[in-house]
Amino acid sequence: MKAVTYDTDPELAYIYVHPPEKNRNKRSEELKVNDCILLDIDQDGKIAGFEGFGEPAHLCAPFTGKSRLYVKDSDGYHFRVRQHASIRSCYTVYGVTFCFSDGDDQEFAGFDLDGTMNHSAFLQRLTEK
Repeated sequence: MKAVTYDTDPELAYIYVHPPEKNRNKRSEELKVNDCILLDIDQDGKIAGFEGFGEPAHLCAPFTGKSRLYVKDSDGYHFRVRQHASIRSCYTVYGVTFCFSDGDDQEFAGFDLDGTMNHSAFLQRLTEK
């Protein structure tokens, strides 16, 4: 199951939040606080996945092909590219909280999926045991 793809030529990473076969996007929009992240919004108004350019892409590249991406707890699913960095700022949109290790929302650290994400079978397959 591919949850993260990385293309070296344009240095672009893509992270699927929905299963790729259900990833029928209605529109794309830039994350308001960080122009290196482009959101793909599905027909239900939820994030289907997102593209990372520049630093976010480089940080996500090592996760390409990994079968376990998320950590799950009572708050939802969590993905971190900077395991030991403290989170200094967050931005929530469409049920996804993007986390940054700086106060200016530029140093991508990962994201959290809240309880409204109803794709638990897909996410559970990608979760640490």
